[in-house]
Amino acid sequence: MKTITRLIAACLLATVGIDGRAAAPAGTKVDAVRESIIEDPVFNGQAYVYQAGNSHAPSVLLIHGIGAKAARDWDGLVPKLARDHHVVTFDLPGFGRSSGGNKAYTPENYVAFVKFIAGKYTAGPFVLIGHSMGGAVALRYAATYPDDVQGLVIADVPGILHRQAYSQYLSHLGIGAVPSFYPNQKEQLHNLVGNILGMVAKMQPDLDLVIASPTLRDKVLDGNPAKIAGLAVVMEDFSGIIQRVRAPVLVIWGAKDLLTPLRTGKVLAANLADAELKILANSAHTPMEDAPTEFDALVLDYVRRPAVPSNPQKIRPLDDIGVFASTREGSCKKQRGRVFEGNYDSIVIVDCRDILLRNVRVREVRITDASVAIEDSRIGGLQGGLRADDANVTITSSVIQAPVAIKAIDSRLDLAGVRLIGSEAAVQAPYASKVLFSVSYVTSPHTTGSVHGWREVGPKNPL
Repeated sequence: MKTITRLIAACLLATVGIDGRAAAPAGTKVDAVRESIIEDPVFNGQAYVYQAGNSHAPSVLLIHGIGAKAARDWDGLVPKLARDHHVVTFDLPGFGRSSGGNKAYTPENYVAFVKFIAGKYTAGPFVLIGHSMGGAVALRYAATYPDDVQGLVIADVPGILHRQAYSQYLSHLGIGAVPSFYPNQKEQLHNLVGNILGMVAKMQPDLDLVIASPTLRDKVLDGNPAKIAGLAVVMEDFSGIIQRVRAPVLVIWGAKDLLTPLRTGKVLAANLADAELKILANSAHTPMEDAPTEFDALVLDYVRRPAVPSNPQKIRPLDDIGVFASTREGSCKKQRGRVFEGNYDSIVIVDCRDILLRNVRVREVRITDASVAIEDSRIGGLQGGLRADDANVTITSSVIQAPVAIKAIDSRLDLAGVRLIGSEAAVQAPYASKVLFSVSYVTSPHTTGSVHGWREVGPKNPL
C-alpha cells in the first residue's frame, strides 16, 4: 500500500503540474532575453538557456518547477531582477523547449545540470532561486556546492516531508479537494489513480528501481518527464541535505497551498541554519502568479541585501532545555479546538480533538485519547517530556529533551523537523510501535543522527 500511495502522490502532482496549473503549450519562449541552445552533457540532449541584464553584474539563477511552461514561470520577475543583476534561467531537461524523453529526472541529476550551467554562464557566487521542484533542486545544489551560493530563495517546495507523510496529506486532502485547473480534471485524476493502482497491483515495483530503470519508467510512468521528476522528488531524503546548507535562505510559502503543505515551509525555516519564512496569505502554490507584487518585492529585497560570507560553523545547536520558570498548569478534557501558547509547568490533555500547542515552553505534556498538533515548541526537563497514550500526535519544528523524550503507548506519532534528546532514550514504547520521522534528529544512547522514515520502537528496541 505504501508503494501505491507514493506513486499516486507523484502522479497526482505530475497531472496537475507541481506548479499547480494546467500545462502551457510547448514551443513558447521567454521574452526580452538572450536565448541560447546548448548541448546538455548530463541528459545528452539540447537545453534552452535564457539570459537578461548586464553579464558583468552579480548573477541570479532561477530554477522552475514541473510544467511545460518551464522558464516562463519567471516572466514577471526576470525583467525586475535584470535591472541590477545578470539573470540566468533555463528550461530544465524534460520541460519547455529543452529535450525530453524517458530519462532519470532526479534532483541529483538536475543539480549536475545546474552546475554545468553555472560554470558556463556565471562567475563567482550567485543567488539561487527555485520554485516547487526547482526549490528542491536548489536546496540540493546549495548543500552540494556551498561556495557557489551566496543566497538562496525557495518557494513552495515538495518532497521535504517523508513520502509517507506527504502521501497521507494528499490522501487526507482527497482528489475532490484539489482545485480545478482545467476541464475534466477530476475525472482524469480518478482515471489516473485507477490506472496506477492497477499497474502497481500487478508489478509491486521498488520505486528506486523504477526511477533508475528505463524499462520500468516506461511501464509504470509512461516515460513521462513530469511523472518521473515528480516521483523522484517525492522519493528524495533531505535530512542530511538541509544540515549542509550554509547560505542564508528566504523561504516563501502560499498560505493556501494545497499541493505542498505549509508545514513543510515551517520545517525548512526552523531547521536550516540561517532561514526566515514569509507566508503569503493570498497565494496558493504559485506565488509568482497568485501574489506577484508581494512575491517579487520579497525576492528583490532579498537579492539586494549586502552579501554575507557563508559560515560553515553556523548551525543551530541542540540546546539543553533546562527548567522553565513557570508554575502554570494547562488542561483540556472533552474539548475541541483549544490552543495553548506560552510557558507552562505541565499540560494534560484527555479525550480532546484538534488541539494545538504553539510556541509552548513546558516541562511535561501528557496526552490521552486525543488528537494534538505541536508546533515550534520546547518540551522537557529532568522529570519531563511527552507522554502519549492512545493518541494521534503531529509534531513540527520542536525540541523535546528529557531522560526519555517521548513515552508512547498505542499512539500514532508523526514528527517533522523535530529534535529528540534523551539521556536514556529518545522514544520508549512498552509495545511495538511505529513512529514516522521527516528530516528529524535524534540524540540518545541508542541512536544519534538524522532520522527520516518509519522507525520501529518496542520494549527491546528503544530509539
